[in-house]
This record gives sequence, C-alpha cells and structure tokens, in this order.
Amino acid sequence: MAIKTKELHAKVGRRGPYGVDIGDLGFTGTPGAVFVPRGAPSPAPVVGWAHDWTKGPRYYTDTLKHLASWGFVVVAPATDHGGRPNHQHFADHLSNAIEDVLQARLGRGKVRADPRRIAVAGHGLGGGVAALLASQRTDIDAVAMVFPTETVPSAAERAMLIDSPALLLSAAGGVHGEDARALHEAWRGELVHRRLEKAIETGLVERNSWLQGVGLADPDRRTHRTVRPLLAGYLLATLGDDDDYAAFADPEAKFKDSVLVTEEMLAEEADDLVPSAPPLLKLVKGFTGG
Repeated sequence: MAIKTKELHAKVGRRGPYGVDIGDLGFTGTPGAVFVPRGAPSPAPVVGWAHDWTKGPRYYTDTLKHLASWGFVVVAPATDHGGRPNHQHFADHLSNAIEDVLQARLGRGKVRADPRRIAVAGHGLGGGVAALLASQRTDIDAVAMVFPTETVPSAAERAMLIDSPALLLSAAGGVHGEDARALHEAWRGELVHRRLEKAIETGLVERNSWLQGVGLADPDRRTHRTVRPLLAGYLLATLGDDDDYAAFADPEAKFKDSVLVTEEMLAEEADDLVPSAPPLLKLVKGFTGG
C-alpha cells in the first residue's frame, strides 16, 4: 500500500488528462466562475467550492483548474467576501450556483453537470460553509473541508446530521485545530481526517492581498503541493467511480507529509488542548462569524 499510495499521490499531484475552460458564472445571476473539463465524459461530477473569509474564486484559480483537469465541473461563487459575511447566505448562494450549473450546457456546450454526483468543498470559512450546506441538502455525495473554521450557525453542531462521507484536512500546529476537532468528533458519516505536517492554514490562497501583510493570507507552495493531490484523489475516489483511487478515501491508507487522525489520537491530545480560544481570537471570530 505504501508504494501504491506514493505513486497515486504523485499522479494526482500533476494536472489531469483534460484541458480546462473557465467561464463566468454571472450568466446564472450569481457572480463567480465555473471550471469545465474540456472533452470529459458527460455528464461530469460537480464540485461546489466555497472560499475563505474575504477571498473569492480568483484566489484559488490553479487549485480549481487542477480539480477540473481530473474531470470535475467546479463551480465557485464569488459572493460573501466582505469582512462580516452571513454564513447561511453564503451556503444558500453556493447551493443556488450548483443548481444553476446543473441546468446549463457548459464549456463549449458539450458537457453537463451530473445531478447524481455532487460534492461540496471549501477552504477555511468555506470549509465550514461546505459542511453547513451538506447538512441542508440530501444529495451531497461527498464533502471536503480544508483547514475549516467554525460558522454561525455552527457547522460542528450540524455535522451530527450529515451522512455524507467527508475529507477533513487540518494543519499541524494550526490555530484552527479546535474547529477541525469539533467537526471530527461530531461528523455522523464516514470521515477521513488527515493532519498535514508541512502546510499552513492560510497558505492555499494563490494571490497576495491586503491581509498578507498582517499574516492572514500567505500563499504557500508546499501547502498547494500537499493539499491538491489529497483533494483531487478523494473526489476521484468518492465521485469518480474509479476504484484506482480508493486509497484516498481509506481511513487507514497513509500518504506522505500527513498523519491520519483517529478518535484515539484526539482523546490522547484532549488534555493538551487549550480549553477555549484566546481573547483576541474570540474577538476576531466574533467579528467574522467564523
């Protein structure tokens, strides 16, 4: 298994077999972008992507193109990027964008999104929003949360209602480890939780922003190289109907630069966790809602 997972990780760490067309989601009435795999079998599985606090699809262009190159229609609304977004409205906008894409012919008119294969995924706040939406729809086949943060209403409290399988990626030493822990403990469906040893929670973004100067948005290539293959591989395993990638959804399979997080591990770490967030972090969360 070790050799196989190493080969799989390297394979999906590269771009997939399909070219990618990028379209404007504005035709649906919702600002954003849709990434369409050119020449992929139709209908293609669809992935709804939710961005982190104050971000938008343009901060994840290469990551979303990477997913689309492996055969996924990726829809990414550019809504709710203000300083204090309404998280439920964000989930509603993501849901509406998915529905609009399901009704359209995409790319060059040759690809449709498959209503029987839908996943939601997101980074930071978007990871929490993805979980929130998964608790409200019954047709979500997989959820992927990359360094998720809490939402209002609480994604962790809603997690106990979710039967969909999920991938949870957290960062070793990350400040939002408590949020990931809460989701792990509450998730009702099958969950694969991988803690990344060389990743930065804010590092998945691809553009500089005014927040980078204060350390809240720091593009990091190691994070890109670590997250993208795990994310693409998990979606291929759960939506792609391809057993070749099943290891990515296997809670016992090991991949480089990551540690499988188990219930036993969380129990052992419980005594070392800070019982509540520091006052400054509480203030930030109170303002952002995350």
